[in-house]
Amino acid sequence: MDPRPLLPAHVAFGVTSFRDPAYGESREWWMGMGNGGYLSGTILHSLSRGYHGLAILATSPPVGRTLFWVKWDGWIEDGEDRIPLTSDHWKDDSWGPICLSSLFSFSLVGRLPVWCYRWKDRTLSVRVWYDRPNDACVLSFALDSPLPVRLRIRLFFNCRDHHQIVQGDPPALSATLEGKVARLAAGGLSASIRVTSGDLWVTPDTYRNFFYPREKERGLGDWENHSLGLSGSIPLLPGKEVAIIFRQGSDKGEGELLGEDFPDASRHAFLDREQALLKMARSRCPLWKNAPDWVNTLILAADTFVVDRPSSGVDAGKTVIAGYPWFGDWGRDTMISFPGLFLATGRWDEARSVLLFFSGTLKDGLLPNYFPEDGSNAKYNTADASLWYLRACHLYGLATRDYATLRILFPALSSIVRAYLEGTAFGIGVDPSDGLVRIGESTEPLTWMDARVEGKPVTPRHGKPVELSALWFNALEAMIWIAGRLREDGSMFRKEKEKTRIGFRKFLRSAGDGLQDVLEGDPEEKDAVRPNQILAVSLAGKLLSVREAESVVDAVKNHLLTPFGLRSLSPQDPRYRGVYAGPPQNRDAAYHQGTVWAWLLGHYVMAILRRPDNRQSGLSLFDGIRDHLSEAGLGSISEIFDGNPPHLPRGCPLQAWSVGCTLEALQMLFENDEN
Repeated sequence: MDPRPLLPAHVAFGVTSFRDPAYGESREWWMGMGNGGYLSGTILHSLSRGYHGLAILATSPPVGRTLFWVKWDGWIEDGEDRIPLTSDHWKDDSWGPICLSSLFSFSLVGRLPVWCYRWKDRTLSVRVWYDRPNDACVLSFALDSPLPVRLRIRLFFNCRDHHQIVQGDPPALSATLEGKVARLAAGGLSASIRVTSGDLWVTPDTYRNFFYPREKERGLGDWENHSLGLSGSIPLLPGKEVAIIFRQGSDKGEGELLGEDFPDASRHAFLDREQALLKMARSRCPLWKNAPDWVNTLILAADTFVVDRPSSGVDAGKTVIAGYPWFGDWGRDTMISFPGLFLATGRWDEARSVLLFFSGTLKDGLLPNYFPEDGSNAKYNTADASLWYLRACHLYGLATRDYATLRILFPALSSIVRAYLEGTAFGIGVDPSDGLVRIGESTEPLTWMDARVEGKPVTPRHGKPVELSALWFNALEAMIWIAGRLREDGSMFRKEKEKTRIGFRKFLRSAGDGLQDVLEGDPEEKDAVRPNQILAVSLAGKLLSVREAESVVDAVKNHLLTPFGLRSLSPQDPRYRGVYAGPPQNRDAAYHQGTVWAWLLGHYVMAILRRPDNRQSGLSLFDGIRDHLSEAGLGSISEIFDGNPPHLPRGCPLQAWSVGCTLEALQMLFENDEN
């Protein structure tokens, strides 16, 4: 056992969890490498997605992600007994092998996956982690038994973009042995595998028809073939941990990497870093000292999304992977999640790096929506990312009092305000008559509700979307505060803020039941009951009166609130779709037409916390999220859920703004409790 008193152990499964393979296969562990790459799998060691693998490498960090080491299969030879440790699920829906008879428990120690197997009087622990200093993926085995046993292994490989499922033959794999080290090459990439004890041998073969049930649910290719490149035999001795170590590239400097205590020392270094992340969060935000285990789990989950973004000629900056496995770094997602991922966790230096990097990406007052994974130019099709960026800068200043950085950023921030006032791309600009933000008619969906089917926006929100003007009001408040701290003239910001405050009253529904979603746009969107109105309360507390704010909260509660987030459309709307499943066209049609979004629950809680008499109910609203941490992407929060009960988790199993907005709301809730 690894005594780490600060590390949470919220995610844990006992032997009764392994009666049904479908249950175990639906629980997925994920681990980031810190550069955009990742490791992932199920607690049964089966592959349920094309994105599962023990080494998905970021070949052009933070993107260029390529599946290389796919999985391991293993079994114990104990006398005449053969005990399977892993599972394989095949295209015909059969299983073999399957580890249900020996798997006794699974848990996350911090974010370290730990499997415990029991048979006879023997116990075996299996762990997986990423060794950042050595750029190594490590799979280790530790036997707690008075007698030795032998471990047999098979190691599977591929070499393809992590988005692509190749159903023909996998790329040719070259494997050669140098003692205990295997040199691998495929698809232009090279790597090495070594064992700290035992022997490897080359086993050229192809195993066909691995089944991916999660991809089948998504209407995509649901099976694949992988290369069996290596097999091995490893003696397991009582009390001695052994490891299989994967490294990208030529693996020079192995002497420095591998000492006799490598597995144990490397694992402790991983856990020490986990502990350091929690200590940093608690030192900057002392309110976390008495946080429950599940909140500490989320503090660690934030780290998964924070990755390096190398820049030519300068040290690596930081950016945010919006969601695993299929998102890269997105401007809007980064800024929405920024307060929770960076400020609530005390990561102030990295927060500064992110803000400075994005200040250099502004174009005509717009922040990039996303950076394509193919390395092409950034896409600027977003009307709100720049406004979220202004908010992030304001909150950074409040948390750190780093006015020197705000001074550097001030010209960029001022340029955003000017661009919105003067008008910029896509017809984005402030209407001078009422101070409300409008966007022109375009085939480009410019708000966060950006799904398209056959090239057309599913939720056409041209005109004046309610959240854009709420964000604009909030941005003007941010600029007033920043200008005051920098002794700059803030009179123009005050003038525009007052104009927006008065103009915003156009969004009030005549019946007093919340806010209209869009003005001067599609008539159906005007009267739609959507969650965007909650931002007028969570972000802009002085924009509405107390009674008006309560009407917004009530409308959202009555139509949209679920245990996992807010629906994107009221179930009473004829366009409502309550299940997000099936092929891409079906899913895109439901994406913002009823699907539940977890990030919005944080903003709902922040909205109700504006009233002191609502504070006591805040934490209980996260009960569903607390339990969800053991449901899909273990220790993290999914992107979306079905609008209809039982609100099954969908989309990315790990989403940055789901985690970030939850942490931001929890910080506000804990601060209110202290006061």
